Amino acid sequence: MNIYIRTFGCPLNKFDSLKIEGSLRYLGLNIINEIENSDIVIVNSCGVKKQTEDKVIDYLRALRRKYPTKKIILAGCLPKINPRRINKERLCDANFGPTEVGDLINYISRLAKVDTSPNVEQIDLLEHVPRLNSVTYPLGVSSGCLDKCSFCGTRNARGTVKSLELDKIEKLVKSLIRRGYKEIFLTSTDLGAYGFDLKPKRNMIDLLKMIDKIDGDFIVRIGMANPRWVYKWINDLVEIFQTSNKFYHFLHIPVQSGSDELLKKMNRGHGTAEYLESVKILRKELGERFTISTDIIVGHPGEDERDFELTLELLEESEPDFVNISKFFPRPNTPAKYMKQVPTKIIKERSREVSRLTDKIMLKRNLLWSDWSGPILINEYGKNGSYMGRNYAYKIFVIRGNYKLGDVVKVRFKKAHSTWIEGDIAEPVYGDGGLREFYLRAH
Repeated sequence: MNIYIRTFGCPLNKFDSLKIEGSLRYLGLNIINEIENSDIVIVNSCGVKKQTEDKVIDYLRALRRKYPTKKIILAGCLPKINPRRINKERLCDANFGPTEVGDLINYISRLAKVDTSPNVEQIDLLEHVPRLNSVTYPLGVSSGCLDKCSFCGTRNARGTVKSLELDKIEKLVKSLIRRGYKEIFLTSTDLGAYGFDLKPKRNMIDLLKMIDKIDGDFIVRIGMANPRWVYKWINDLVEIFQTSNKFYHFLHIPVQSGSDELLKKMNRGHGTAEYLESVKILRKELGERFTISTDIIVGHPGEDERDFELTLELLEESEPDFVNISKFFPRPNTPAKYMKQVPTKIIKERSREVSRLTDKIMLKRNLLWSDWSGPILINEYGKNGSYMGRNYAYKIFVIRGNYKLGDVVKVRFKKAHSTWIEGDIAEPVYGDGGLREFYLRAH
C-alpha cells in the first residue's frame, strides 16, 4: 500500500508528519513522493488562520475531484479547530487531531490489513524516516501550551503542554548529529512552557543547557517562546548565548500588540514591558545585531486607534528584525469570536500601515550588516538558481554559485532588502565541514 503525505503549517506539524511517516514505515508501508501512485493521501493540516484553513479545504476539494477513489485522511489541527466545517464539507474519509497520531496509525493499519499496530511513542522514528534534506531537522520537544489566548484555536487542537523528557530529546539530538544534520529547529507550540508537565518539573533553560553539552558540529534555532517566559529567564538566556556556540543569536518573541489594555483582552499573560525589556537586555548584552522576530495581530476585537498607535510605537522602539503580521479573523470556538469585531476595512488599512512601517524597520536592521563578512550555512534553495544561507544571527543571505545544502561559505554584504541580504562570495569556501569556522565567527 502506497501513502502520500502533504503537510501544511508550522515546523511542529512537519515533526508530526515525520512521526506519522516513521510509524507507517515501521509497519512496512510505502511512503511515496508521487501522489498519482498513492492509495492513501494524508493531509496534515493547519488551522491557525482562516487563510490557511481555506487553502487546506481547497486542496482537499481538488484531491476529491481528481482522485475520487483514493482514501483521503485529514490530520493535524484543523479537524479540532473547525470540526463543523470539516463535517459539512465531507471531503475526507477520516480525520484525526494532532494528539491522535496513534488512532490514525491504527486506522491505516486496519486499511492495510496489518496484523499489529505499533505504539507510536516507542518507535525510533529516525530509524524509519529518510533524511528530509542534508541540513535541517524540525525537532518537536513539546506540544500544547499553558495559555488561553482569546484568539487562538490551537489550544483546542493541541491542549495543554505535553513535553518530551530530556533524555529522549538528548537521544534524538545525538542521533540527528550521527546522521549528519547540521541544523536543528527546536519546535513547540510555546517553547517557554516546555517541561512544566514533567516530573520532576523542567524548563526551557534545562533543555538548552542539556543540548549545549552534546558534542558534535551542529547549530540550533530556538523556537517561539512567549514574552513572559523569555523575561522570566532572560539572565539565563543571555548567559547561554554568551557561553555557547550551539545556538543562533535569534529569538522569536510574539508580542501581538503594543497596548497593555488590548493584551488583557487577548488574555495574553504578559505586558509590553516584558517584551521591551527582554529585547533591550538581549541587544545590550549580546550586541545590537541580535535578531528578534515577533508577531502582531491587527484588528483584534477591542482594538481602537490608540491601541493601534501604541503597537506602531512599540515596533519603532523595539525594532524587530522580522514581523509576522496577521489580520484578525475569528476562529471557531474562541472567546474573540464572540466579541465585537473591528470593521474589515479598518483592519486592512491598519495592516497596510504596519507593513509599511515594518518594511522600513527590517531594512534598517539589515543595513546593520553593511560592514560584515563571515560564514553562512547554506540551508535552502533560493529562486532562479540562487542559494539561501543563515549567518550566526540567523540572518538570511542570498548568494549565487555552485554549492550544496550544508556547505559553509564565507560571504560579504552586498545589498540589503527588507527580508533578506544580498551577498557576494568572499573566500574561502569551507564546504560541508566548515561549522567550526561558523562557530568561531559567532562570538
